Amino acid sequence: MTKRDDIALLREFAATESEAAFVALVERHINVVYSVALRSTCNAHAAQEISQAVFIILARKAKGFSRRTVLSGWLYQTTRLTAANFLRGEIRRQQREQEAYMQSTLNETANETWRQIAPQLDDAMAALGERDRNAIVLRFFENKNLREVGVALGASEDAAKMRVNRALEKLRKTFSKRGVSSTTAIIAGAVSANSVQAAPLGLAKTISAVAIAKGAAAGGSTLVLVKGALKIMAWTKMKTALIAGTIVLLAAGTATTFVTQHKHKLHGGSPQIHIKARFIEIPKGSDDFLNSFSGILDANSAQTFLQTIRSKRGVETLAEPEAVTTSGRQTQMRATQIITVITNSIFQETNSTGSVVIQTTKVETGPIFDVVPVVLGNGQIQMTTIASTTEFFGYADPSNLSPLFATNSAGQQITLPIFLPALQIKQALTKTMLADGQSLLLIVPTVEPPSFPDAEREARVAQHIADAEKKNGEKTTILLVTVNLVDSAGNLIHPNVR
Repeated sequence: MTKRDDIALLREFAATESEAAFVALVERHINVVYSVALRSTCNAHAAQEISQAVFIILARKAKGFSRRTVLSGWLYQTTRLTAANFLRGEIRRQQREQEAYMQSTLNETANETWRQIAPQLDDAMAALGERDRNAIVLRFFENKNLREVGVALGASEDAAKMRVNRALEKLRKTFSKRGVSSTTAIIAGAVSANSVQAAPLGLAKTISAVAIAKGAAAGGSTLVLVKGALKIMAWTKMKTALIAGTIVLLAAGTATTFVTQHKHKLHGGSPQIHIKARFIEIPKGSDDFLNSFSGILDANSAQTFLQTIRSKRGVETLAEPEAVTTSGRQTQMRATQIITVITNSIFQETNSTGSVVIQTTKVETGPIFDVVPVVLGNGQIQMTTIASTTEFFGYADPSNLSPLFATNSAGQQITLPIFLPALQIKQALTKTMLADGQSLLLIVPTVEPPSFPDAEREARVAQHIADAEKKNGEKTTILLVTVNLVDSAGNLIHPNVR
């Protein structure tokens, strides 16, 4: 019997709520979804709950998929967003006993390359464009051959091979900047062999039963996760779409803010942690030295790193926020500029008089650092962090693009202006363990670029950003976070580890 494709099964479920069709989809994709969730959270129970939430979202959105959708790619991205929402939920809640969450679930006999790239894989995947990411998921997560990858992407086998090779090279460069030297062939083999693990026995059946009912029988925490993930997906779509919108920097209306926010009340007796975050931009071409520094630095290595970047030309410190907080308490630090965003232009007609109206909102640009540190019983500090920066590059030239029209009451077409705002968003999300006085060094990669109605506009914006970076110099954004335990007076508990 010919194996039915994903969209055919999804359409059957959407039309008839066929349990068999949905179960087939879950069984086909559960291992990929579960593995992405497991890598993101390092917790098997959380991974199961995230997997449940993802398939509930799929059931709810089943009617909205087009024939061109690559379902495995959509599930991969939805799992990442749901996992990100889960980690944000962890930040909001006080975490007292999280040591188990940090236990590696990777097979200890896995090859050295996989052990090095596994913690970084999903951040590196997030930095790929959608089609590159879909190609990697299809080729190495689902182990499809190149012909099948091409069919799923609407391309030839040769084109699929080229896209897979380009995506692998992008991953290799990302890993190289983070201290992992390898070849595309070794990376491909490691990802293909290790990226997907078998989900727990019976999980597919449990998920199917709950998801088919669109979450009616799901637990409260799962429904909260679904709701939060849907909000993130809607916000991501709204933030990146910006169709026919523009961004205007109003000289009188801009405001630079430096804010440290603490969430949750203080608890007497909780250990205090001094946190200093440094957002730094380093010109591409001058950043090869990053390969000499691992992700976690002791005090001497951090000092050497800072001395090294001071000797480099063109290095710019974007912000150096610092704060003292307590164990389990969320802290948010931001050094941002508020800009007025014109999200759309519409034609409005009143009493036979019409005009083009601009709709606006506010957008926050600049660095934001969100962290919850938890001091464990052995004195180590578990750090759950989300670091991001947003930069505005002006507007791409809309010349020669297909025009946008509105129609007035007389049936006349009104030409609307086309705006192509160029936004670049970088984000890194991680959970790691530091000793007192150690520093965490992260490269903050560019995430999915804003989307537009057609590939031509996306290409125009991408080229505009590339031209701007070529003119002004492309930059690597890094984050250096240093933690120290301090007493109630702010003095270091271990002065020798500063």
